[in-house]
Amino acid sequence: MNVNSLSSGNTSGTTGSGIGSGSSATQAATSVNAASSLLLKAEQRVQSALDATTAQLSKFGLLKSALVDGQAAAQALAQLSYTATPELVTSALGSFFKKFNAAVGAANVAANSSTSTATTNSAKRVINDAKSALRSDPAVADAMKKLGLTLQSDGSLLQDAKKFATSLASDGAAVRSALALVGKKMDAVNGKELATSGTVGSALTDLGQRNTALTAQQKALKAFEQAASA
Repeated sequence: MNVNSLSSGNTSGTTGSGIGSGSSATQAATSVNAASSLLLKAEQRVQSALDATTAQLSKFGLLKSALVDGQAAAQALAQLSYTATPELVTSALGSFFKKFNAAVGAANVAANSSTSTATTNSAKRVINDAKSALRSDPAVADAMKKLGLTLQSDGSLLQDAKKFATSLASDGAAVRSALALVGKKMDAVNGKELATSGTVGSALTDLGQRNTALTAQQKALKAFEQAASA
């Protein structure tokens, strides 16, 4: 017997027991609808959180990749030979400049697209750590000037290519030393961020664990829904 037949019996002028059965059926139907509504809202909340976490994982994955590229470019600067040609030196700096700014851009995207204060702060910390590394050490700050590099407010680098070319032509040895110093500094900074316990490494671990937990919740809700409707 379904809910409709019970409701029909309630309006046909039958005995009091029939009225009671119809009332019970109505209450049961109301309870089922309320439970279904709560279950749907729970599924929507979990799905929304899962979507946000998946998006953050993707953004931090891109940030990690950008930092790996930046570290490789920094290592190339640090390993430049004193006999490297001006063309090779210029190319190495150009690659570092490009990769550094790409990492800063990826960090800004991760920070601005995050719905979590913790992950937003992690992305911003990557930028602040890089800025601090290039500003706090007087020797590195002086090397930056020799290379015509200036830190912008958003953490990216601006290059005065003409100043760099002039420095390279007038004192190539000093420029190579400056490049090695900046390269070693950023190699260390990027390595720290990428370590398992580092800013990006920790953020990726936390996001991965949250993603796993939310996926498990989603599966549990769907299984409960299927069991309830069986």
